[in-house]
Amino acid sequence: MAKTFPEEGWIPAQGMPRPDRGPDNNKEGEHAIRRCLGIPEEASLVIIFSESSHWDPNWLLTSEEYFRHRVRKILDAVIRELLSQPRRVFGLESIFFLKMYWERRPEKQDSVRLLVNQRRLRLTGSGITTPDMNLPHLEAIVRDFLLGQEWLRANGMDQEPRIAYLPDDFGFPPTVPTILNSLGCSMAVVTRIDGSFFVGADYAARSKFPRPGSSAELLSRVLKSSDFVWAGPDGSQVLCHWNAFTYGQGDMIAAKGVARWMGLLIGVPARSTKHVSNRIGSYVHQLLPLARTPYVFCPIGLDFNSPVRDLVGLLDSYNREIYPDSGIFAVNASLDDYLDLVSCYQGRLPELRLDLSPYWMGFYSSRPEIKQRCRKIVQGLVTAEKLLTAVNQREDARELLGRIESAWETTVATNHHDFITGTSPGRVWRKEQKPWLVRTQDEIGRILEHAVRMNPEAASLVPEPRAPGWSLHHGILRVETDHYLMEVVEAHGGCMLCWTDPVTTEGVLEALGNDVVAYADSGGLWRMGHEYLGGSFVEWQRSSQRPARISAVEDRGVLRAEVDSELEGRRLVRTMWFRADSPFIRAQIKGSAGKGRTVACRFSTRLRPVEIEMDVPGGVVSRPLVKMYDPTFWAAADFAHVRDRSTGRGFAVFMGGPASISANGNGIVEWVALRNAPKEKAFGFLPLLAHPAYGEDPDEHLFDYAVAITRQGDWRVNRLHVLAHDVLSEAWINGETVAPATRADAWISTGSEDVRIVAIKPAHRGQGLIVRLMSFGASSGMLEFKDRTVERAFLCDARERDLEEIRPIEGRVEVSFPRAIVSLRVMVRQQR
Repeated sequence: MAKTFPEEGWIPAQGMPRPDRGPDNNKEGEHAIRRCLGIPEEASLVIIFSESSHWDPNWLLTSEEYFRHRVRKILDAVIRELLSQPRRVFGLESIFFLKMYWERRPEKQDSVRLLVNQRRLRLTGSGITTPDMNLPHLEAIVRDFLLGQEWLRANGMDQEPRIAYLPDDFGFPPTVPTILNSLGCSMAVVTRIDGSFFVGADYAARSKFPRPGSSAELLSRVLKSSDFVWAGPDGSQVLCHWNAFTYGQGDMIAAKGVARWMGLLIGVPARSTKHVSNRIGSYVHQLLPLARTPYVFCPIGLDFNSPVRDLVGLLDSYNREIYPDSGIFAVNASLDDYLDLVSCYQGRLPELRLDLSPYWMGFYSSRPEIKQRCRKIVQGLVTAEKLLTAVNQREDARELLGRIESAWETTVATNHHDFITGTSPGRVWRKEQKPWLVRTQDEIGRILEHAVRMNPEAASLVPEPRAPGWSLHHGILRVETDHYLMEVVEAHGGCMLCWTDPVTTEGVLEALGNDVVAYADSGGLWRMGHEYLGGSFVEWQRSSQRPARISAVEDRGVLRAEVDSELEGRRLVRTMWFRADSPFIRAQIKGSAGKGRTVACRFSTRLRPVEIEMDVPGGVVSRPLVKMYDPTFWAAADFAHVRDRSTGRGFAVFMGGPASISANGNGIVEWVALRNAPKEKAFGFLPLLAHPAYGEDPDEHLFDYAVAITRQGDWRVNRLHVLAHDVLSEAWINGETVAPATRADAWISTGSEDVRIVAIKPAHRGQGLIVRLMSFGASSGMLEFKDRTVERAFLCDARERDLEEIRPIEGRVEVSFPRAIVSLRVMVRQQR
């Protein structure tokens, strides 16, 4: 429960009440931080201005264009300001542009290194980017932070940020604390959380926010706290701050007018002490109702803005002339300075398990080609890396591992919250983003071929599957296995009319299964139409409304059925594969979406669920069927599962990405397969100013998925976390020799199918190998190598900093899982 503050003991300033500091703070630690920052002990309220500049690598412009037009000039100015003001601090969110500046401006390297090591050019994250946390592969997010940290180390910069500043991400899954703790981060700052207001993003009145039932409503109206302890499903914790008034709240501290953005001032400069005082008063008036400590945080740093000239001087003038009467002291410091001060009062903060999503839902499935390519690239990199690490004593393997390192550097840049989300304009996508993906995918394809040849034992034969019983007569395809009885009917658009469990003899379908629904969607790259005032998201047409043609052929124990149908005058092909030895039906949709359309695959089941289970980066979560929007679409990684609240029967779906899924209490489960919503419009013609990017996607795409009936139990009982990768592999379809994607772990075992081997790679920091493990509920495992003996082992974080040594037991390592993600550095010896 939230803790409240007594009002006594606080002297109101300018009519504003202040919460009591109280006796339960860490006074010694607080005093030490105050002395370092120059905050007077008598200051009863402190506003901390943390200055940065938000840089998207390739959003509205390409990275080269951003660097040339803005970043180079900004960093020149930042260095100049920091060197002239010894008490000034400027924050950098990520490494991408700092690395580019370092390489392009060698004459500035000494100054950059000095300021970074003095912690005045303050890293508020070690990532190459500020990654989206919903869509990338877990290992891609981890490598993002690792590779940025390693670049700093390699160039003589010793900062190791404890914080992740993610100011512009579009919502966050509940597992973010899990991921950040695995990286050794204990703090986070976010802005865009579900239900919160952002300027220009909606024509609804500001008073309509926060949205009912949202995290923003909980924090601002119920708990009245912008600071909280965010706990993950596995018990991981980070001290978190929410920028409730955008990440550029303080940008106009030295100006009058509307805003500063991209270096443009929509207004006029205003640097008088009176103006600065008025600004500070207005910021405190906004922030204080959400403060549970004597500190409030005001970020400066909208997109590509230059540093405020002589910021420290402006604050010094205010403190000399105004602070003695106002009692509000102003200081320039960093995010982690602020959270260090807040941590002295951590006992007063609410501890919450929050799902800070959905913020927006359209970007889950915008530009599916991006998400599918990113998924395949990371899966290929992880697989090739495991295979090559197994034979890394070979010189050619080491050379290929070097090429993998270069591929990872490009890959992690695609994590960015305006890249993998598909929210850049078409010009940037075609000119820079797509070429990056194509080149990297081609490169990893070549590397993987070499890796397979070096590991012939990694490929093994899968037992040939058994064909199901089937018939195709009079436009009805009947399929019978030990797991289901099914009918697919031409007259109903090639949809499933019957799907029965032969054990219970109960049908799972209320109406049709595998129907395809086109929605008229006024949304755009970021949002679906029903997410904002004046928008619409309306069912328009279904494939079941027109007859289809069905053909079927049996090949190597697999039945392949093709449904040729039409949706809004466009050809739509659904392919299904059936095997007698699997409860899953593998399927694929091939087609395109008309402009302003979102196309979903729908199953109308007899289930009456109350929640939907799914995996996300860093774990598995249960989510409500509806949150703020109806339908509510959620971002899943590989699978989702709903269960009937009375019978326990369920429906499971694996998705080959992008995975944007919804379910309702009437048993309708659907996921987005195709989307071509170019730009958000309200009332049919008004653009949303916060969403300037436009991008049509008329191309034909493939969407892979698999579905099954589950009889009892949750996702873990039904082993969905184990089956996902195998069921969606090509081997499931053809039964031939397995490509090593699911066999690259053959030389290592954990003793539990509830422990996934996320990555195996040579260590960046120290000797040996890094093994990253993910627990799906297992409390321990035994790490063992085939033909290798573990001589030494260290528990480390995902940035490969050793935490403690673990003593091997007979060449193996017993691993405990206090948290879901564990990284180990091991030194192994080949057995003879």
